[in-house]
Amino acid sequence: MAADETKDQEGDRIPWTDDAQALLKKVPFFIRKNVEREAEDYARSHGMSRVEASVIVRIKASKSGEGSESAAGENFEGSDGVSAASPSSQQGSAEPSSPTVSAPDSVRAFDSSDTRTPSSGGLREFASFVVLRIDPEWRKVHPAEVGHGKKEFSDVVKNFDSILSSSSYSLVGLSGIGDVLLWRVGTNISLLQEMTGKLLSTYLGRYLTVEKSFLGLLGDTATRTPFSQKKSRFIHLRPLIRTKDWHQQVDFVRAGIERERQSVIDRFTGVRVTVASSYGLDESDLLMIMESDSAEHIVDLNQALQETQENRFLNASCRGITGISRPLGEVLDMLGGV
Repeated sequence: MAADETKDQEGDRIPWTDDAQALLKKVPFFIRKNVEREAEDYARSHGMSRVEASVIVRIKASKSGEGSESAAGENFEGSDGVSAASPSSQQGSAEPSSPTVSAPDSVRAFDSSDTRTPSSGGLREFASFVVLRIDPEWRKVHPAEVGHGKKEFSDVVKNFDSILSSSSYSLVGLSGIGDVLLWRVGTNISLLQEMTGKLLSTYLGRYLTVEKSFLGLLGDTATRTPFSQKKSRFIHLRPLIRTKDWHQQVDFVRAGIERERQSVIDRFTGVRVTVASSYGLDESDLLMIMESDSAEHIVDLNQALQETQENRFLNASCRGITGISRPLGEVLDMLGGV
């Protein structure tokens, strides 16, 4: 029986997106029910309000990594023998040509010292941070146009919800380089660029300037644990640029320094830290992302990191950006205007 028909008969089932249902129909019928149950259990356990296509992709990736003949029948292939995980696995392309099956449902922790090779079929996610500055002329715009601009901007973000994970932060009064910080996570750089282009094409976008843009690679989704869905109140983004002396150190010295950094981070349990690799993507080597409900904890952690050996090999001119997590509507309201 099709997934949508069973959901109509059993009211306690969690809702599914159209993309997720389309992927489920490509699963062999003899394991479809088990996959459906596993996907719903996963969504509930991670606080998701619906089953998205990314959940099916994740289950496929975990099963394809089992490496046994018995798992071959659970490789999520339809009758045509083509994998339903993503267009990239069908065409051998590094980036999916279709956005409907490659979306992450949450951001994941990844440390740059993790050298594990991505598993076969695993999706790697990119973290994108965009700092936007509002033109003061926006506050002189007619109220009707302000309302239209905010709605149009918000609609673009909503349209990408199923393929990109987004979080919004207000920088008003906290940073001199911008007013809005958008954090997006996705498996396709082209989609991140497309979303930014559409945001700047809105009426509100006419009054926005991209002051800073940071890009980092989070790593292999099949070997990382998803973040919880809880939103921390504060975020501190710190780009790290290493000096030439760092690359002249022997491997075991660098490994020891990175272990020291991790030991310091582990002491601050009130701060959630993600380190993304941006070497070759951006001007920085790493992006250190700190999230906490306490700004004091972030300050204390940064102070402790200043005293580590790694700090001797970092460009001192790199300063962090601190923002407060708010719903997108509130972030836009704080830009001013009626």
